[in-house]
Amino acid sequence: MPLISDNRRFYLFSTLLLLVFFIIAFFQNFIKYSNHSSYSVWTTIIYLSVLLFLFVPVLIACVRVLQYFKARYLEWYWYLSIGLALFTLAVFFVVSNVILHSVGFFDSYLDANFVRYYFGREALFHLILIVLATFFVYYRTTVSQKLQVYKGRKKLTIGVDLVHWIEVEGHYLNFYTATDSYIKRERIGVMAKRLSPEFIRIHRKFLVNKNQIASKEKEKRDEYVVLSSGKRLKIGPSYSKKVTF
Repeated sequence: MPLISDNRRFYLFSTLLLLVFFIIAFFQNFIKYSNHSSYSVWTTIIYLSVLLFLFVPVLIACVRVLQYFKARYLEWYWYLSIGLALFTLAVFFVVSNVILHSVGFFDSYLDANFVRYYFGREALFHLILIVLATFFVYYRTTVSQKLQVYKGRKKLTIGVDLVHWIEVEGHYLNFYTATDSYIKRERIGVMAKRLSPEFIRIHRKFLVNKNQIASKEKEKRDEYVVLSSGKRLKIGPSYSKKVTF
């Protein structure tokens, strides 16, 4: 999971963006409907507040689901995110229509006029935020991540930046820090994508923290990376040209 401060910055940015959307939509409505005798500024404010600011908790839920997708189904992340976006818009449309109908805005729980209003503008605002959340989760700085691992039977959370290298052992991965080692059941390919670009694959069995690499050595036909701790890890022949730091 990312650090809470990273999420808070994104949520703050999203709320400010929603405020901008609110102002844009308010003036659009004012220009379009202010000449109508039935127009009310407060009606517009309540309507837009429900549609825009009620989306904040929905967006927080989306970020958490996207984080789960990235951690568990990275190879399907983009397909799942598209499905999540469509599902979120559909559910929010129904829920917001029910809320607005209950306070007297529309005649029915699934009103034809609301379909036109929502998918004509507010759905686009919501889709922009979901797309931003999708990229935020996927491309966030991995050094600020934490991993859930095991030490024996004890489940622990460690910072990714503390890990020097990762080694495959059967169906598990061993995570080595300066003073200890931990284990987690995961495929190295999935972990490599999750931790890129801070970690690089140097061998079919090894992932290395780029910040821990001190040098690269050659011994006869074999090549090695030397970590700041002095640990030497062999570079696989097919990875040699890719190992740059």
